[in-house]
Amino acid sequence: MQVYEYENTGTNSLEPDAGIELARFSVLYTRVSTRKHKKWEGDGVLICYSNLALLKTEDEKDVISRSTSVKRIDDLEDGKEFKMGVWEVQIQERIAQKPSNLNQTLSHGDKSVTLSHETAPVELKRKTRSPLCEQPQPKIAPTQPHFQRGDSLTSRSKFRCPLLEPQTSADEPPPFIINEDRVEEYGEEAVIGDTFISRHLREHQKDGVRFIFSNLQNEKGVILADEMGLGKSIQTITATLALMRQPKSTRYGLKKCLLVVPSSLVNNWKSEFRKWFCVGRTPVIVAVKPSDITTYPCSYQTYPYLVISYEMALRYIDKLISVRFDILVCDEGHRLKNINSKLRLALDSLAVTRRLLLTGTPLQNDVEEFYSLLDFIRPTKFGSLAEFKARCRKEDEEWSAMIADCVLRRTAEINNAHLPVKNDYILFCAPSTVQKCVLNAICMHITGEPLVLIDMMRKTANHPAILYKKLSKNVTENCRVDYSPLLSAFPKNYGERPARLADSGKLAVFVEMMASFRQNGECAVVVSNFTKTLDMLASLCSSLGLCVIRLDGQTPVSDRHALVTKFNAERDPENVFLLSTKAGGVGLNLIGASRLILFDSDWNPASDLQAMARIWRDGQTRPCHIYRLVTAGTIDEKILQRQVKKTGLSSIISLNDQSSKSTFLDEDLEDIFSVKESLCETHELLNCQCGGMGLLLTEMEEEACDENEESLFVHEKCEEDDFERNEQEFKATDSSASSVVDEPATMAELFRWRHYSPEHTETWDYFKSVAGFSETSLNDLTFAFHLSSKF
Repeated sequence: MQVYEYENTGTNSLEPDAGIELARFSVLYTRVSTRKHKKWEGDGVLICYSNLALLKTEDEKDVISRSTSVKRIDDLEDGKEFKMGVWEVQIQERIAQKPSNLNQTLSHGDKSVTLSHETAPVELKRKTRSPLCEQPQPKIAPTQPHFQRGDSLTSRSKFRCPLLEPQTSADEPPPFIINEDRVEEYGEEAVIGDTFISRHLREHQKDGVRFIFSNLQNEKGVILADEMGLGKSIQTITATLALMRQPKSTRYGLKKCLLVVPSSLVNNWKSEFRKWFCVGRTPVIVAVKPSDITTYPCSYQTYPYLVISYEMALRYIDKLISVRFDILVCDEGHRLKNINSKLRLALDSLAVTRRLLLTGTPLQNDVEEFYSLLDFIRPTKFGSLAEFKARCRKEDEEWSAMIADCVLRRTAEINNAHLPVKNDYILFCAPSTVQKCVLNAICMHITGEPLVLIDMMRKTANHPAILYKKLSKNVTENCRVDYSPLLSAFPKNYGERPARLADSGKLAVFVEMMASFRQNGECAVVVSNFTKTLDMLASLCSSLGLCVIRLDGQTPVSDRHALVTKFNAERDPENVFLLSTKAGGVGLNLIGASRLILFDSDWNPASDLQAMARIWRDGQTRPCHIYRLVTAGTIDEKILQRQVKKTGLSSIISLNDQSSKSTFLDEDLEDIFSVKESLCETHELLNCQCGGMGLLLTEMEEEACDENEESLFVHEKCEEDDFERNEQEFKATDSSASSVVDEPATMAELFRWRHYSPEHTETWDYFKSVAGFSETSLNDLTFAFHLSSKF
């Protein structure tokens, strides 16, 4: 039986207009897999339109997948199998279509309007303005009305002043009562969220608004620790606006709100306010000079919000203290993780009791940093650091309740239903001969400073030319430690020739990827920790004819928002957005791209996660593909392995005193300063038995069950056992990230990924097609991991 994918044939075989149903089929569907014995997950319905095919559940309540490029309907014969994204579909039979929507009755509340194909056009007559004092003349119904309605056309509603009375209609949702529980229990006056903003809030965002409002109202600080993309900004605006607009009977005189944000996000917050206050004045002042702070007390009645960068807040903290703000909001609040930092001490001196920290990564390295955040929002509440650590070790219910009372954390799974499919890849690239020689030389240079040598190894893993320039410069500057012997590891006259693709496996793969993206009409974002690496990538992309847009630490803050807006608006595959992990890893919305390449990794997984979340956010309409490049057998793999283990600290419900700072023991250094001859050391450490064929643990067990079957009875029994065990093992595998809270973090998380090796041609070709590289050789790839996220 032939299995094929929908392709764009370039023909116009389906002629009716888009939106009209052409055909529908009863189908079976399942996720694409390499299993020998396919098991269909359920029955469904395939609905074909002129330029769109929808795969729905049998009851047609949920859309499973869609395709915008379809073949001729005549090709969809009974028994035909094909792929739609990550799903395999088998046609069962063609079924009857539903009646056309053109003859249906459209409902409007309790009224109905019947439309007919034969309806004649209604003649519109120009109305003349009559004096306001005159009584309205009754309307005469036409003798042959085209529209049949249950109510009289002459009914008129009472005039409502739009400025004094809320505009409501039968179609509008009920008002969002923020303090609904206290209204019912204590009879408090209802606090209504802003009508326009509230209609756009999702349920988890409404819960977040209630959490922020109730705590800040009672002068308690809180941390909104939602993962990236869950709408922390809109929750903050809704809650703080309600606090400053609440009824007079419960008002606490809250009128001034200070938002302290990273400099790269100042314009983002300004745009966020413009988005929700599109009519009338935007209630925010952005502090770009000291006089903006000085004049704010004269205008806070009209502009209650003052947005300022962390750098400017630290510089002019005395002026801010004199304003006496009522509410303090700190975006990317993990900037305050160092309890003795000047920034934290300065903001603490504002003496604002109502404090709100926004952060997607409240726990990055250890418990001390988390204590710093908690102590900032509720000083003395959690005692000293020693007491906090002791309580964390006990993990009693009372302690967990105390943390839950001031920290709200939701994962991205809540929002996944509103986002397209996300595919994550780890691509292991073969190191070049030059890279191996230089890395081995660095490992032998044990007299040097370990952290400096580690930095050199990271640069070499990107491209040895980057390190060569640095070493040559150090020789001329007479640095404290002599690293000139490392230059002998490079080929003769290495500095006299331009950098070559063949000297870096990563760079060779990168060029093939960019060519594939352009061919497929996809925009890309490329992220790196090193400005010198970005320099090399910018030069390379320009030579490929791409238009380079770059944002790093040297980009003026005033220009950053314009660069992002331009990139998102154009969505041009000829553009490539180069991004520094540190400068642009937070808050940016780059939904104009559907491809992101993380060229090198950071020791802190939170930095990489922030950077990789730039394209998979609200507003993204296309499936996202995120690629992490790793030079196999080198320090790149050590960083990856350390990151996977380190993510065990991400749980904030049950805290253990686990320290995971970027410090290294002797055995760690011994492992780091080694270069392994391996196609994928990470896969070897997992002891995974998939053989690089892309099978998950549960699928491997099912394969073994199918191969050892001796009778039909055994086969059927095996399927029943697998069905129950499948669910249990999937949950166990899926919860591997959370299980690290109770024991030292492991690499079990990687068992959720599919592992592919180029040694298996069939599965490797399938992986390349899913990753978008069907027409690309990718000869420098030695292994690949893939995880598809659609919940």
